[in-house]
Amino acid sequence: MADQSQALSAGLIERQRVGQNTEDLVPKRHGVSDALIMLLPPEEDHDLAMARIFSDPVAMGNLEFKMLPNGYTAKDIAARRLDRDERQVKKEQVNYTVIVKKSLVPEHVVSLIDNDEYLPPKRVLIDSGHIDVDEPYLVVGCCGLLNMDAFNRSASVGIILDSRFWRTGISSAALYYSLKFGFDDLKLHRIGIETTEKNAGMRGWTENVLGIHVESIRKESLYLGNGKFIDSWDYAIFDYQWHGRAEARLRSKLRMVG
Repeated sequence: MADQSQALSAGLIERQRVGQNTEDLVPKRHGVSDALIMLLPPEEDHDLAMARIFSDPVAMGNLEFKMLPNGYTAKDIAARRLDRDERQVKKEQVNYTVIVKKSLVPEHVVSLIDNDEYLPPKRVLIDSGHIDVDEPYLVVGCCGLLNMDAFNRSASVGIILDSRFWRTGISSAALYYSLKFGFDDLKLHRIGIETTEKNAGMRGWTENVLGIHVESIRKESLYLGNGKFIDSWDYAIFDYQWHGRAEARLRSKLRMVG
């Protein structure tokens, strides 16, 4: 019994050590600069664009449980941003705004953009230095890691994207960098993806690109209001799956070299 107790104690100490190490790696402000997109820390000048996206019934069509009856105002988004900033300081989340520089907006989307939607160039401070956005840019969504559990080395990943940019590769790129940061930098073991039966695009991406299958269906776990509930379809990808095949498959889809 003594040996078993010592083994359990040693295992608990090791799990605590790993959890603390994972927690220490969570930045207050993180960003990514890529040939297709940039992921930036959410800031006040993003709020108006995010309010428009969150109020768009097409963009939110598969996320009814996140919608407000009258849509979102910039004030609503500011409150959401500040709450998520606080959660990131507590090491519970890593939050990004997804942006696209003007020169990289897909040709078929350009005519759908009003000039006043572009924000001016800026330097964005992050924990490791800064990212220069050297031309006008668009806010096209948000993504990141949520529900972080350093002790169990787990989190979930999510994204909301402007519907004008669906099927452009931007969602795949944003999710790629979110997953990569989770597994490579934060040393997570498990990242969940929560969606719904209705969201065939996300389920298809998860199954066909990442090569994973639904882990569980939580019946009537998402409340839509007016007494209506829907099921949550839950997926999970593990570090050994990411490093084994999933990362390579996603890089191939994005035509990344190296």
